[in-house]
Amino acid sequence: MSHVKPRSYSSPLRQRQAAENRRAILRSAHELFVRQGYGATTVDQIAAMAGVSKPTVFTSIGNKAEVFRLVRDIAIGGDDDPAPVAQRPSVDRVRSAEDLNAAVSAMASHIAAISSRAAGIQEVLRGAAAAGDPAMRELWLTSEEQRLRGAQLFVELLTGHARPTVRRQRAVDILWLLMATDNYHRLTVERGWTDNHFRRWLKGAILAQLYGNPGAS
Repeated sequence: MSHVKPRSYSSPLRQRQAAENRRAILRSAHELFVRQGYGATTVDQIAAMAGVSKPTVFTSIGNKAEVFRLVRDIAIGGDDDPAPVAQRPSVDRVRSAEDLNAAVSAMASHIAAISSRAAGIQEVLRGAAAAGDPAMRELWLTSEEQRLRGAQLFVELLTGHARPTVRRQRAVDILWLLMATDNYHRLTVERGWTDNHFRRWLKGAILAQLYGNPGAS
């Protein structure tokens, strides 16, 4: 008697459904976190809005802190590609710029694009960290360190075109401050600036603070 070896079951339909559930969970989580804050948002609420069960949230992504962390990562990166931000095309455009003016323009566009996606969720993170949530406090500190490394990279890239007129550490600190998403939030959300207005302001601020020249608006 011959024995038939059991076949492993892999369903493309099931895989697509899992991917759709994951996207729905992340969209719902982002909306709820920004609308209600971190503390007020529950996994039950995320599951209900996404149209999935609570266990599906845990098996697909994890607990609430892990969901938030992924929501933030996607907001910053623009997608769920694991490639670091420093290796994204928008940073490559800074690297390949022909001159200082073009490099700063590309940099301002890169920073504004991230801020437009992530300012809301970063405000939630700052509030949750200030409220004393340990996981959010750790993530906030990580976020600040990531921005500092980004500022260090950008100063190196700009120095390839022209050395800033301030000392290197001062230039890094200034860029670290200008790259903070709350600048975008305050000027566009609270003061009504357009995204284009913010980009022009940011480009001028970088040139003025690092080179003593506001450049073209």
